[in-house]
Amino acid sequence: MIDFAIAMAVLIGTILIGIPISYSMGITGVFYILLVEPRFIAVVPSRLFAGIDQFQLLAIPFFLLAADVMIHSDISGKLFDFVRLFVGRFRGGLAYVNVLASTLFGSISGTALGDIASLGQVEMKEMSKRGYNPDFACALTAASSLQSPLVPPSNIAVLYASVMGLSVGALFLGGALPGLMMGLSQVLYIFAIRKKKNFPRDTEKRTRKEILAIIGHGLITMGMPFIIVGGILGGFFTATEAANVACVYALILGFIVYRNYHVNDFFKSLRELSRQMADVFMIISFASVFAWIMGMEKIPDQIATIMLSMSDNKYLLLLIVNIFLLIVGMWMDTGAAIILFAPILGPIFYQIGIHPVHFAVLMLVNLTVGLVTPPVGVVLYAACSVGKRKFENVVRELVPFFILSGICLLLVTYIPFFSIWLPQVLGFID
Repeated sequence: MIDFAIAMAVLIGTILIGIPISYSMGITGVFYILLVEPRFIAVVPSRLFAGIDQFQLLAIPFFLLAADVMIHSDISGKLFDFVRLFVGRFRGGLAYVNVLASTLFGSISGTALGDIASLGQVEMKEMSKRGYNPDFACALTAASSLQSPLVPPSNIAVLYASVMGLSVGALFLGGALPGLMMGLSQVLYIFAIRKKKNFPRDTEKRTRKEILAIIGHGLITMGMPFIIVGGILGGFFTATEAANVACVYALILGFIVYRNYHVNDFFKSLRELSRQMADVFMIISFASVFAWIMGMEKIPDQIATIMLSMSDNKYLLLLIVNIFLLIVGMWMDTGAAIILFAPILGPIFYQIGIHPVHFAVLMLVNLTVGLVTPPVGVVLYAACSVGKRKFENVVRELVPFFILSGICLLLVTYIPFFSIWLPQVLGFID
């Protein structure tokens, strides 16, 4: 255990001095092997390959590519107009649109950063133009993007399922209610403050032809989540196959239907995606080495013994792990945190009666909240950059959303219904 503590100190130290997380995990894994048993260095190449030799991991790049095509084809803007048509006329309408559009786009992109990149500028620009506080608009845009990694298809759910050997469909469904619950809490908050903040109504007039065009574009856009979710739930294809179908659908829209996506855009997307996925797969590969080391040394069992010696009350242990994961989410990339900590923490909580899907959703919600939590909330910084707002002002406006997210997290933690009901009803888990 002392050797492992030294290795963890090396991992934290390398991350803090700016070494990328993938290399930090690789350095730590090799260091630990050389420290404990140098002859095991021969195992490293096979473990590197085994980490990424999983069919369902292919879903991640294809979902990302589909989202990128949708963004560059301005399909996200059409989705924004579609939602705005129905709820924009109410007081605070554009704030509602912000939340609802992000939730719907989450069912296409699966990433919070994708939501900020595609809808963020449109949402903040329109809200500021209509008289909303720009800092509030930026904060709401950051907060509403948190639905994207939770509602299906969620890239982090695919990653977690791959790491822990769970059903992708079960995790997709497990995250759906928490994601919708988070969006609903934001809608209720907007409803509560709309008069006090004097939020405006959207009074823009549209012709019948414009309305029909917006509805048509919106329905075409909404075809993608129906294909993805309906295909998986209906048993027509796996998550990886759904990601491929989503790519084809997005390319048809971009190249043929709207004709605003070109071959050069496609190759540019492929280059960017290649660099992004190379980093992700390196993290997964080196994490596989790290996980093998932990299994060999029975680190999860030792940590479980320590935690259970502190208390056998599962509610207290859930509170402790929530605090730990919130801190991790503030500092570490979500994917890296899943790869590093899910194999350690998951088995511990299985022992005390927590369902694997329940714990998975709990962890995903925790780490997702960390995306907008200072000091290293990547989505928070992205929103501030896109909106050109001061960080401290946006954080001040985010405080109510932090509270709402905390309440949703507690509900997910202590009421398993929210994470396991849908997968049970639809037959993905017992």
